[in-house]
Amino acid sequence: MSDKPNRRDFYSGIPWVNVTAQEAHAHPLGKLGPIEWAIALYFIAIAILKFWLALYYDLGLGAAFLNGVWPLLVGLGLALRVPWAVIMAMISAALTAYALVRGLGGGGSLITLFEMIASVGILFYLIDADRPNLIYRHRYRKYSVEDDNAE
Repeated sequence: MSDKPNRRDFYSGIPWVNVTAQEAHAHPLGKLGPIEWAIALYFIAIAILKFWLALYYDLGLGAAFLNGVWPLLVGLGLALRVPWAVIMAMISAALTAYALVRGLGGGGSLITLFEMIASVGILFYLIDADRPNLIYRHRYRKYSVEDDNAE
């Protein structure tokens, strides 16, 4: 385990136990499960869809690349268990929220609304669930009732 002090969760009061990346990835729950794979594939699919739509609407190859590269990096980062991928997923959700507000009333609002709802749900899972916290943030909740000072 790492030398970081155990910090209690703001809402539940349950402390987090920090571990090294090697310990987290060696644990059976430190490997990607079906939900994490689905989330990574979702971001990769969104990248392909944005790239294709930009080309379909004749925005050019540069705009298509810029629209598709961010969700592609998020999906690849999540699949490769890179810690910064969660931050990139947050930024992706913020960019989607901006696109939704900017394009309200346009033709693509329904697709962007679906993407926004999915992104918010994914963020709640990535930030609060036990498995993503072990995979990406290298910590787990200490549910035991033992004294925190006992070794």
